[in-house]
Amino acid sequence: MSRWIVGFVVAVMMAACSQTVSASSDESSANDTAKDVGSSGSNGDISSSSEEELAEDCVGESGRAWDGTTAKAFACGSGTKLSPFIILTAEQLAYLSFVVGASEKDYQGKYFKLAADILLNEGKVIDDKGGFVADSAKLHKWTPIGNSSVAFDGNFDGAGHTVSGMFINTTSSHNGLFGNSSGTVQNVTVENSWVSGGKFTGSIIGNMKGAATLANPISRTSVFGNGDGVGGVVGNYQYVCCNKVGKIVNAKNYGNVSAVDYVGGIIGSAKDIEISDSENFGEVIGRSKIGGIVGNLQTNTLLSNAKNFGKVVGKDQTGGIIGYFGYCCSASGTLKNAKNNGKIEGEKFTGGIIGKNENSTNLSVTNNADVVGTLYSAGLFGYVKNSTTKSMYNTGDVFGSDYVGGIAGYNQEGVTSAAYSTGKVDGDSLVGLMIGYNYNTTMADYYYLKQGEQEPFGLNNGGGVATPKTVDEMKSESFATLLGDEFVYKSGVNDGFPILKWEE
Repeated sequence: MSRWIVGFVVAVMMAACSQTVSASSDESSANDTAKDVGSSGSNGDISSSSEEELAEDCVGESGRAWDGTTAKAFACGSGTKLSPFIILTAEQLAYLSFVVGASEKDYQGKYFKLAADILLNEGKVIDDKGGFVADSAKLHKWTPIGNSSVAFDGNFDGAGHTVSGMFINTTSSHNGLFGNSSGTVQNVTVENSWVSGGKFTGSIIGNMKGAATLANPISRTSVFGNGDGVGGVVGNYQYVCCNKVGKIVNAKNYGNVSAVDYVGGIIGSAKDIEISDSENFGEVIGRSKIGGIVGNLQTNTLLSNAKNFGKVVGKDQTGGIIGYFGYCCSASGTLKNAKNNGKIEGEKFTGGIIGKNENSTNLSVTNNADVVGTLYSAGLFGYVKNSTTKSMYNTGDVFGSDYVGGIAGYNQEGVTSAAYSTGKVDGDSLVGLMIGYNYNTTMADYYYLKQGEQEPFGLNNGGGVATPKTVDEMKSESFATLLGDEFVYKSGVNDGFPILKWEE
């Protein structure tokens, strides 16, 4: 577990980043550049801009590496939706950072568009494993667009272009291509880049706030943080009263992420946000509240269509999708359609989907990878309380010490139904093929693969039963029907076991 120390000291991080980016056969289908992303995904009012002919009076030679200076103007355009400010060079992108940081009113709320790929530093900044390989003394340091005092409030369209060679190495907060944004950022890739900072650090945006939107971002960047709220794409989302909900749509991360607390493959920490169609392939390492998609997710949130393929390593509250989800005292959010295929390693509160879960709704989730923990370890939920969980399955093996289960390590006073587990479950105390410790739960349609004399519950203290099935029984169309409408039978996938309808 000593590897997360990498995230604590910047000097160590510069020398020690060699984690391997996890991948799977699914990566090939998602390994597109932003030019292939096209439309927004599930948010129909956000779309990629098509390529336009540049006006004759546009100035700037694209394709050159940044010389470290700042342009005095954009290439052309008037900043309107029909005539956005055009950015052709790295110097012009640096100009955007300058005018936002200076709060120049002529550029507030305006439209900006990349019309070429941007090269901030030449050569390899990171290697194929995410390790830093450049000479830092020869790199131009990027100043993020927006900072702790000023947020970008306009509309930035990357138009499918790439920003590469970005180098940030600081202990301050609000780091990324954009340091702080309350506007719209879309259709941009950041690759071959190194971002190391304090809290609120991500490759694309350090901090989103209010009604900010991020659509179709792709990151192939190594991200490190020595504070809370660090993510492969976004560091943190900041709620702003009232009725303003942030959105992240169709985000993909392939880079390694390492920090202390509230660390995620897509975003480190958020509340009052909608996140849809997100995928992580990078390795995520931290200490507390560590998730393949989100580290810490609270209150009035919706996370849908989330997939993790990267290894996730933490110490407290570690999950393949979310490290901590919910709120201690009231109904908080919904997770719908989530899949984990990356190995999960933690200590207390470790789950293939969620490490620790309170007062939330979780629908149509699945884990297909091994989970290794100590206290409260499970294929889906390490610890779940006062929550609704429905339509789910686990095929991964689970290893822990106390409160260990195929579905949940500890399950208290919730409503749960339509679940099956086929994985091996091993531990020392309160170990069950379905639930380690079950207390006062409303339960229906629970099934497990019979494995010798092992029981479905370590201790069932009021609340439902689970039914054993053989392999042949589980690999049948009738079993999928028995589980309910959200399951389907596909003999050629999932080793013949039923899958969820959204996985088709």
